[in-house]
Amino acid sequence: MSEQAVQIKMSGSWSTQMRFTQGIGRALSELMPVRVSVIVQPGRGALENGDVDVIYSKSINNEHQFTGRGLYAGTAPAPWLRTIAWLPQEDRILFAVAPWVGVACFEALAAKKPALRIAGGRNSPFLLKQYGFSYEDMESWGCRFTPMRHTWAAARARFDAGELDMFIGDGSEYDFSAWRFVASRGFKFLDIRADVMEALERDQRIRRITTPAGFLPGITQDLSSIDDSHIVVDVHERLDERVAYNLAKAIDERKRDIETTSIQVGYADDEHNLPLTHLSYWSSLTGPIERQWDERILCAPLHPGAARYYEEKGYLKTEP
Repeated sequence: MSEQAVQIKMSGSWSTQMRFTQGIGRALSELMPVRVSVIVQPGRGALENGDVDVIYSKSINNEHQFTGRGLYAGTAPAPWLRTIAWLPQEDRILFAVAPWVGVACFEALAAKKPALRIAGGRNSPFLLKQYGFSYEDMESWGCRFTPMRHTWAAARARFDAGELDMFIGDGSEYDFSAWRFVASRGFKFLDIRADVMEALERDQRIRRITTPAGFLPGITQDLSSIDDSHIVVDVHERLDERVAYNLAKAIDERKRDIETTSIQVGYADDEHNLPLTHLSYWSSLTGPIERQWDERILCAPLHPGAARYYEEKGYLKTEP
């Protein structure tokens, strides 16, 4: 008589998470009978109340929610939060302004109050608050916010239509080519003033990431940016230990397959403005999956099942 399959509900709200779920679920199915279902865009409390068994979070979210301190903390700490592994994704929030706007810093943006056609979302509103204005204030100036796929072709189409005065978004979305496009057109990337960054770190436990000089054309000095790096596979402490053990084992043993599964293909106009279709490959991963047991990045304890797997492999030995 065959063993009954374990039902596991995993979250998924965008293409990268779906691809991770595909890779992890396939690897897990080779270790135990399992039926994986995907819950699209589960609510904030889905893991706590049992609507899902596995979610993807960010390192900083884990820190704030587990400790109950920081911008992304809930109404109370989440001592039940446990982790399986983290997946490398260096990410930063970028703000780029067109050269004709005549703005080179957040202070100048607040003082000039230009009516801008802005591509992207309303990322990091807490940052604007430190400079004394908000996205609502920008709308009152006449600014318009519309979404844009972060690709060279999408940015060029918006630019050619005269609809791209400012670009706001995260640096890891799609193939990064939209950022290369605006940099090639002389857009100014805004730096975060030292005292503002320090206040965000102190009061809201926000992290900084340095965007180094040369990261893109026109970035001639290191910039302070908002850090939003690294995806963490999270579970509740009540998850069956065998499932947690096998999740950790699946990710560890099949990590190269998971990396391959995360790769996506795009087709766009050639970046050199030739009448040619350009084929691109990209992944939200920005490095190989390794040291995925490191609690300094997980920012919440390993599930005992996952910890047992890593201990058996000798990964959790204290380093000199």
